[in-house]
Amino acid sequence: MMSKTHIAMGIGTTLLLLHPHTATGISAALIGGTFGAIIPDIDCKSTKISRDTLHGRIIAGAVIAASVFFGQFQQVNMLKNLLQTHVSHTILMGFLLMAILCVAGRISGHRSFSHSFLFFVLMGGAIYQIYPAFLPGFCIGCLSHLLLDCLNKKPVRLLYPIKKGFCLNLCYADGAANTLLLWVGLLLSVCGVALVWLQYRNVDIKAVISKIPFH
Repeated sequence: MMSKTHIAMGIGTTLLLLHPHTATGISAALIGGTFGAIIPDIDCKSTKISRDTLHGRIIAGAVIAASVFFGQFQQVNMLKNLLQTHVSHTILMGFLLMAILCVAGRISGHRSFSHSFLFFVLMGGAIYQIYPAFLPGFCIGCLSHLLLDCLNKKPVRLLYPIKKGFCLNLCYADGAANTLLLWVGLLLSVCGVALVWLQYRNVDIKAVISKIPFH
């Protein structure tokens, strides 16, 4: 699937599954989910794909930057907490491992190493070393990416380095199914944002739902 679809689905599923209710939790979920949803496509190189990937990376960067910004004006400052409690040889090793994995993914074939469970586990380990709170969102976002790509006609090497790939052969990455899933992802994202915002504002969600005129 295309980058915008991966980002929308990653954010939507992350917020709905984790439904964080604190500012730090919301920021961590958005950062982890967005990063996980886009990072497998570090292997995109072709001209046709690279334009979409560039747009996706810009959108992902904007979401992550906005999430960090949001987390700085709360009672518990996420970035300050990270710098005070996690800056050590552990976090540096995490960034080093992440850099190595990104380079390895970049030079590998499309939908091979960076779309595998091996990459998922290793990158998850790097994320955990950097800031454990990012890990749940990353796992959901990355797995949503792999599952969506398995719908395509091009095989995904989930068990890399085994050469055999997996796909359901249902659609093309840039076809009508991608457009449909993009809108589904946007709907999920809107619902997820609404849910976490209501929880963050301590709104009684059941009371709100009860007031909705279904008939």
